[in-house]
Amino acid sequence: MFKNYFKIALRNLSKSKLHTGINLIGLTLGLGVSILIFFFVQFESSFDNFHEDGERIFRVERHEKGEEEMFSGFSTPIITAPTFAAEFPQVTHTTRMIGSSAQAYLDEATTQTQKFLTVSPDFLEIFSFKLLQGTKEQALQDKFGVVITEETAKRYFGDANPMGKSIRIQMGDDYQEYQVTGLLEDLPANSSIKFEMLVNDQNLDFSVDKRNQESWYNVYGDTYVKLNEAQSKATVEAGVEPMMKKVLGEDYKEGEYLFTLQPIAEMHLTDNPDSGMVESTRPTLLWILAGIAFLILLIACINFTTMAIGRSTTRAKEVGVRKTMGADFGQLVIQFLTEAFLITIAALVLGVVLAEVLLPTFNELFDKKLDLVYGPSQILILFGLVLTITALAGAYPAFFMSSLRPIRVLKGNLSIRFGKQGLRKGLVAFQFFISFMLIASTLIMVHQMNAIREYDLGFDQEMIVVVDVPDVPGTSFKKSIKEGFAQAEIYRQALVGRSEVISAGISIATYGDDSFWDGGFPTPEDKQFNFRLNFVGGDYVKTLGLEIVQGRDLNAQSGSDSSAVLINETFAKAMGWADATAELLPSKKIDNHEIVGVVKDFNHNSLYKEIEPVILAKNPDVVFSGINTLMIHSATNPKVLVKGAGTDFDAFRALLESEWERVFPMEAFSFNFLDETVQKQYVADERLGKMVFLAACIAILIAAMGLFAMAALSIAGRTKEIGIRKVLGASSWSISWMFNKEFLIITIAGVVVALPLSLYFMQGWLEQFAVKDWPSWVNFLLLAIGGIVFTISVISAQSYRATQMNPVETLKDE
Repeated sequence: MFKNYFKIALRNLSKSKLHTGINLIGLTLGLGVSILIFFFVQFESSFDNFHEDGERIFRVERHEKGEEEMFSGFSTPIITAPTFAAEFPQVTHTTRMIGSSAQAYLDEATTQTQKFLTVSPDFLEIFSFKLLQGTKEQALQDKFGVVITEETAKRYFGDANPMGKSIRIQMGDDYQEYQVTGLLEDLPANSSIKFEMLVNDQNLDFSVDKRNQESWYNVYGDTYVKLNEAQSKATVEAGVEPMMKKVLGEDYKEGEYLFTLQPIAEMHLTDNPDSGMVESTRPTLLWILAGIAFLILLIACINFTTMAIGRSTTRAKEVGVRKTMGADFGQLVIQFLTEAFLITIAALVLGVVLAEVLLPTFNELFDKKLDLVYGPSQILILFGLVLTITALAGAYPAFFMSSLRPIRVLKGNLSIRFGKQGLRKGLVAFQFFISFMLIASTLIMVHQMNAIREYDLGFDQEMIVVVDVPDVPGTSFKKSIKEGFAQAEIYRQALVGRSEVISAGISIATYGDDSFWDGGFPTPEDKQFNFRLNFVGGDYVKTLGLEIVQGRDLNAQSGSDSSAVLINETFAKAMGWADATAELLPSKKIDNHEIVGVVKDFNHNSLYKEIEPVILAKNPDVVFSGINTLMIHSATNPKVLVKGAGTDFDAFRALLESEWERVFPMEAFSFNFLDETVQKQYVADERLGKMVFLAACIAILIAAMGLFAMAALSIAGRTKEIGIRKVLGASSWSISWMFNKEFLIITIAGVVVALPLSLYFMQGWLEQFAVKDWPSWVNFLLLAIGGIVFTISVISAQSYRATQMNPVETLKDE
């Protein structure tokens, strides 16, 4: 019986090659893109699920009360891990996780910057990273032992067994020998925690003094705990406030400084811009992409449904004959669903091929390493897609066609315009609505991102190269910064005065990457004032083209202006100062200092955030003496900002590299462009815009094929009417307008509904930007006109062909 269903379905599909082809192409495009998106959503949702005791692993989140609100973050004091272990019997394991980097010898003559995580010995007991050699209990016990991944081992030792071999890493003032005590399999692609090397947290002695290691007000990296059972989370959180009272005594104010536990299953998918040291994805992105996939599939399914209804005239007699011969309602439903199933299966095979072809482009677009592995979860997704599409595309035609009465259809009373014209028009209008909504959304996103790119950030970013100066390890921030600046000044002096260089400055932080440090001090009124902080040197202001609106610039000479600071306009406004150069920073403790100038506001951060008060200082002693909070967002090693002259970048780079080799002969040279750093912050939204644009193009293509097929069906069903009208003297133009009018109403209805809805939905996306810009109404008008012209072009081409037919040919079979 089922064999017969398949035979008849294949025969019917092969008879209508045009409509079968359009359905197949539409579903293939929809499935190809949807498979990629749904697999991507499934991959992103699977992050960190490979940890065996994942439900018992938590990341510690810090909550600290500011002047008016609570601030949260995942950077925690170093002392957090041992304190939790000592105070809560429910905590079975704890680990710190602090990201660092240092110079390491790749071979006898070459060094490179090696990134690593400083962790506690329990790290491998908490997380289920696969250890190929070594033991979890012993791998991280030794202060001078390191655990490395396979990829890192290959970089240092080639194909040789790395166990027991040594790597020389600069810790403190000297290079130390670290022995490989564990080899890890390369990390799973769905791990939020990324690293190349693990070192024991006893090495913090090289970079953090004992006072800061025991301070509750200085934060470094993340803290993780593993509980005896998941339900203990509430008990531990309830005990945090008593713990803080115990460790801080009279300094603790209830509710102003505490910790909560975040399940690791919630780490990766978060809208929180502060995701700590883990890789994260916004869940809204997944919802948007899943919505796009669903809309594209829906358009393809609508094509199938509308064409099935449009072909009712030709299929109705078939239904009538089969019912007369004894076929019942259920058998006919199965027959029509079989046709939908066969097209869907064929489209699925082609869609998988298309997804594999598009995979490299997709991975490049979203900077992912997605691999289309067809495991149980993926097979379930594909099976679900087949059933869903078969139901969406085939259910209505199957039930509608199977319910036709034989006596009516065999008498020839059925017309293409019978009973379901409104539904058919509605479905086509819905296709246009989805297409125009995606196009309008793309227009808004492209316009906004162009506005971001062209926005005046208040500083110059063209032809500025950022060169990282080597770290100067030490347990004192101030000492590391000062010695790092001294090294950077030697390199800067080697560049200034050269014809290839306009100017050069020194900075701890760069721009647009949230690298300005957070600081705060108590005012005489016992209020907390928070600001952003950067330590600078050389011709910093000149190099970046910052504008001094009051006072003067900092002296470029090393050692001068050691008590001077610059502030921005927002800082002066927050303090209510008319002449900031006559004022002092209103901290209770800041040592002798002088505000020598005010710079015009510039966007030190991304355009997602408002401009904040900023202090620029040459000497860290001035600021550190009076602040009570400090959050470090970047490495303590300075960067030399070099503005090049002319357009000969090869000569410019050759100069930078040659002087580097002279000043730092043992260190690897690396640089990046400031404008690229600035643009990186918008990569996620740029990618989303490209994805929406791609979806809009596919939606338009599928909708265009549907419109073409529907116009062909509509005209085919009215060829006799066209012939009669021509015999009676109707012009080709009037006949063409008759068909255009019908579809233009549908197009205009789709545009009218789509434009305001796209504005409504995109408002939420635009709200994330501190700087936002809507497209002009002219853009939307042109979009609407473009849609109307597109419809007229497709329908006119079809109707013109019909009007050229000889009326004798269309009327003679009557």
